[in-house]
Amino acid sequence: MPGEIVTKTASVMCSHGGSAMPTPACESTRVKIDGQAVIVQPGSWTISGCSSQPPPNGPGLDATGTFSTGATRVKVEGKPVLLADAQSTAATTGTPLTISSAGQTKVKGI
Repeated sequence: MPGEIVTKTASVMCSHGGSAMPTPACESTRVKIDGQAVIVQPGSWTISGCSSQPPPNGPGLDATGTFSTGATRVKVEGKPVLLADAQSTAATTGTPLTISSAGQTKVKGI
């Protein structure tokens, strides 16, 4: 199913309310949508502001996360682009990251 292609300005959060940002390795250096770099797979995301409690009171703070799925038909620089409906995991807790906005609504991929 088609999904919006994710850009650098996407709104991504961990399940504990932390904000996630793509690392520079995730950003296309050649392709932009509305002036913002397209995000490609694979790559990791840095999470800040996670409210999860460290052990022994909780599973720990989410610091990084990854998306495990990408577009099957759209590639940039030979890598699949990240779509807004992609599956993800935070490294410490195993909980998903949520994309609430892809950063743009004009371009979709499969």
